[in-house]
Amino acid sequence: MPTTDNTSDNPLLTRLQELVQETDFEFVIELVDIYLNETPTQIQTMVKALDTQDHHMLTIAAHTLKGSSLNLGAKRLGAACFKLEELGRSGIPISASINTKEIESEFEQAKAILLTFKQSKQ
Repeated sequence: MPTTDNTSDNPLLTRLQELVQETDFEFVIELVDIYLNETPTQIQTMVKALDTQDHHMLTIAAHTLKGSSLNLGAKRLGAACFKLEELGRSGIPISASINTKEIESEFEQAKAILLTFKQSKQ
């Protein structure tokens, strides 16, 4: 399980600590809670967009999740979202082999870190 002891190895924890220093812990927890609540919705929107070949919906959902992920320091999740955002912008037919598995996996890893961060401060 991730720990908050070694933030230098984890951009997500590093960014959370920066946000705490720039604002306060309660504000960062609010951001984390919003992120944890909204991300599954964005992922489901991407799944639907892929299924329906809706490039615009895919672009918006991937862009939204990319931005919020990068703002919190979840760089690998942001990078995975960027790939789908670019696919949406391309307008080319979406292959049936394209999915959100990488995004879902990266979110689960980020979620574990975020929950550990929240618990460490209580």
